[in-house]
Order: sequence, then structure tokens, then C-alpha cells
Amino acid sequence: MRAEDRTVPAPSADEVKVEQKAIGFNYFDVLQRRGLISGNEPGRVMGIEGAGVVSAIGTNVTDFAVGDRVGYLRSQGAYAETRLIAADLLFPLPDDISFEIAAALTVKGFMAWLCAVRLFEVRVGQTVLVTTAAGGIGSLITRLAAHRGAHVIGMVGSAAKHAVAREYGAADVAVGLDGAIDMVARLTTGNGVDVVFDGIGADTADRLLAAGTVREGGTITSFGASSGWPKADPEAVARRRATVLAPQALAYLKSADELRVAMADVFTLYRSNAFGEIPLTRYALRDAAALHQDVERRTTAGISVLVP
Repeated sequence: MRAEDRTVPAPSADEVKVEQKAIGFNYFDVLQRRGLISGNEPGRVMGIEGAGVVSAIGTNVTDFAVGDRVGYLRSQGAYAETRLIAADLLFPLPDDISFEIAAALTVKGFMAWLCAVRLFEVRVGQTVLVTTAAGGIGSLITRLAAHRGAHVIGMVGSAAKHAVAREYGAADVAVGLDGAIDMVARLTTGNGVDVVFDGIGADTADRLLAAGTVREGGTITSFGASSGWPKADPEAVARRRATVLAPQALAYLKSADELRVAMADVFTLYRSNAFGEIPLTRYALRDAAALHQDVERRTTAGISVLVP
């Protein structure tokens, strides 16, 4: 990656020009940069979420005006000071939500809400395993599940992140997948957890099913793919009578109204302290390459944002 100057034209009829104040980082960005999500595209601007202020609107735009605070998710081209974006991809940003919190919570907060509220409604008394409890989405799911009264078992990649997962709300913390499998077996006397929220992907679901880490009739929701695209052996799923999901945000955001309603729900959760205090690590936009390096070295925790 490199920083370069480009001229941003006036918006087309259905577009809005946004002066960005904060840009969200997602592991998706790393996978895309590596060519694992999409093919090589010279000159591609990285990033899919951000927040800022409308500075110009197209002739057909009626939902927004110059000066409005807005945010967006899943729109390529976020690593920029100024950008154009289709108006239907924007949601209004309430005055009490800062730009940096919006950039941190848009994709990750939406996915936490989707996983732990909409697709599987975490309830009091349930036992939950989060395999990336110190990561971006994983940390929010950990906090949200604990807030809703579940017993959360958090998994982290190193002993250094043990305390971080505890701070995020995990009642018990294991290091590595083998450690998590052993801990779940001990804490549930072999019955397994009600739901696993997995950010690792690859063969994680198969390993959890084989070990009985998820209870019979339980659920595995794979929201991430830090080690590869998630997969599960259909026969293993059937034997355990489990539900295995790999939700993609765009499948649940097919209209502007769906996006705006969902983000209103996310911000309501934030106001109710369901996500707790959001720990932010800030990088200057021109230091985006350094952020990617730090993430790949696994020296970051929580949520990182880029600031133009």
C-alpha cells in the first residue's frame, strides 16, 4: 500500500461527497490486500467503512444535505480523506455518536448485533464460546453476550491477551483452540456450549463438532475467516444436529431502510452500555500500512481506526 493524491470529482446524480473524519479497519482489508477475498486490482483504494460529513450532494439525493453527519459500511474505497459514495449506502449518524465510535462500530457492531441478537438471541443462563475474544468483532460479541446475561468463555491467541478478554467480559479465558476445547469440556461437564461465535474460520467448526464443544442442537456462527474461509462437514453437522452459519453483512442489508434500521439498533445497544467502553487504537490514515503490519504480527487488540 502507498499514499497518493487524487482529484475527487463532483458527485453524480445519486452520489454524495463525504469529508471523512474516521475510517474503520477490518481484517477483511488484510485478506483483500493479500488477494484472498478479491482479485488483484491495481490502484484499488482499501477499506469498506467510515464516517464523516457530507460536503456535496448529487441532483437526485433527497435523504441528505450538506453538513449532515453520516456513516457507511461495505463500500469499497474508505481509506481516503474525501470520497464519493452512493447515497443509499449511507446512514444518518446521531449527534451523540462520535465519528470514531461510528467507524469502530459500523461493520463490527453490526456483525456483533447480527450474530448475538438477530441470528442467535443470546439469553440469560446460556454458555457462549467466542474464539477471538480479544479481536474487533469478537470483543464486541463477548461484551454483548455478557451484557445479556450469558456465561462467556473467551479464547485468545496468546497469554498476553488473557487479561484483555477478561476486561471485555469473558468469565473464563483459554489460550488457543485446544485450550478452549478442553476448558469447555471441563466447565460444561462434556455437554458443550449453546453457541460458538467463531472468527477463525477454516476447519474450526469441524474441530469443535468433533470434540463436542458445541452441545447437541447448538449453533456455530462463523463471522470471520482469519485462518481461511469457514467450512463444516455436513455429516458432522447432522450428527450433532447443529446449526452452522457463516453470515455475510450484505445478505442482511438489501436496502437503505434495512441498513438504517440495523444501525439504529446498534447505536441503541451502544447507548445501553451493551458494548461497554470501546477501546480505540488510532493510526493516521497515511500509516495504514503500519496498521496492517501490526495486525498481521498480532500485536493489536480491540478496535483500530484510521484518522485522516
